[in-house]
Amino acid sequence: MLWALVYYLVAFFAFVLLYEYYRRNILKQKARLDLLASLDGMEFNSLPTSKKKPFEKIKQEIASNFYFERIRIIFGIDLSASNEWQGKKTYGGQSLHKVQNKAFNPYQKAIGQLGPIFEDVFTSKIEYSCFGFGDEQTKDYSFFPIVGSGDEFNTHQLILDAYLEQTKNVALSGPTEFTPIVKKLISYGIYCPRDFTMLVILTDELKLSSDNKSFVEAIRMLANLPNVCLLVIGVGDGPWEGLAREEHSLREAVFQKLNKKQMEKELIQSKLCYDNFHFVNFNAFVSKQDKMETENYFARAVVRKLPTQLKQASLNDPHRPKA
Repeated sequence: MLWALVYYLVAFFAFVLLYEYYRRNILKQKARLDLLASLDGMEFNSLPTSKKKPFEKIKQEIASNFYFERIRIIFGIDLSASNEWQGKKTYGGQSLHKVQNKAFNPYQKAIGQLGPIFEDVFTSKIEYSCFGFGDEQTKDYSFFPIVGSGDEFNTHQLILDAYLEQTKNVALSGPTEFTPIVKKLISYGIYCPRDFTMLVILTDELKLSSDNKSFVEAIRMLANLPNVCLLVIGVGDGPWEGLAREEHSLREAVFQKLNKKQMEKELIQSKLCYDNFHFVNFNAFVSKQDKMETENYFARAVVRKLPTQLKQASLNDPHRPKA
């Protein structure tokens, strides 16, 4: 009887300890999920950006204000079914993902031009990774690594090679949804505060509606982080005429209607809202006749907002190393 009682007491206390351990972990995870869906006490105080500033000047400003220990660039590739017909005008009526022997498709062209721009702008070694979304498996709720388990590369050429190999047998599907992969960017921003992470979404559809509540909430969360940046590159036929209007509407939804819930202070301490997302129509630049002019203008469009964000971050980021 005594041994049975001892065994019962040990089992009971073990159960209590395990219960408390899992309860605290569940509460912690719930707090983090609540944080991803809410922002509090922000102030949007953006510095002006200039569309006419020379590219070399932008590079200098980025270099003088960049203080992060590591630079990570994530490519997100849209594999939704609309890519099948979005090349009617701009890609000879073929699927935007169709690979030809001697010519890059629009996605390859964009990666091929973006890589050298990033490697020119950032003096630190860049770690690249690449994910796909909108295919038959992930649809609008997830994404998958283009190679391995999301392995990181040190050159954009390896991303091009991985894209070519992995997308051969992918079944295009959809619908297009950016929110899951944007949340991955947010997780890097929260858990890697001394790294700078940029997500570059390449897409044939402008899915930026301010009516998409989950996407607006993700962008609100993103805007509270000094060490992340979202760049959406439009490829294919579009239409892209509403790009500026949609971007403006999204900014209004993000910065003018903020939630008033309590934030988890150990995860995010900044009260400044960063203007760290923008959108570029790739076709507006590849259609130019002068190649050097095209590359210069495209590069400027891609990085023109970074100096403003980095200046704000250098003044307000609590994780910045002290001089």
